[in-house]
Amino acid sequence: MDSARTFRHIWPLRVRSYHVDRQNVVHNLQYLYFFEEARVEYIRAVGLPMDEGTFLTHDKFFVVKNCCEYAAPAYFDEMLEILTRISFIGESSIGFEHIARKTDGTLCARGEHVFVHVDTESNTPSRVPEALRSLIAAYEGAIPRK
Repeated sequence: MDSARTFRHIWPLRVRSYHVDRQNVVHNLQYLYFFEEARVEYIRAVGLPMDEGTFLTHDKFFVVKNCCEYAAPAYFDEMLEILTRISFIGESSIGFEHIARKTDGTLCARGEHVFVHVDTESNTPSRVPEALRSLIAAYEGAIPRK
């Protein structure tokens, strides 16, 4: 995973009481939720519609990989920044990378996620549409192919 300088999208987040465990540390599972919320905001920033019909009428993706590595604890009421970028676009897959860090730059967690575009009828892998590739490239610049 590259340095934080290569991430265009930054989503701020305040750690809430329901994010932490009995030790006042953000529970490990919460980072997957943080990354999911940041991905939705990333998709909005790219220019795709995000509304009540998005997951019913637009492209269909399956999550095939969720990976999270933890570096330092975050605590109740701290401000975090969730950085998001597309790391690759394959024939049918898209890779996301995330960094969760404190506002002082302390790394809390890193995430890697892979989504596969699937045909809405057969649920089998299908090519990532050119329109989506173009929107992502316009936002990110050159994206590695996998």
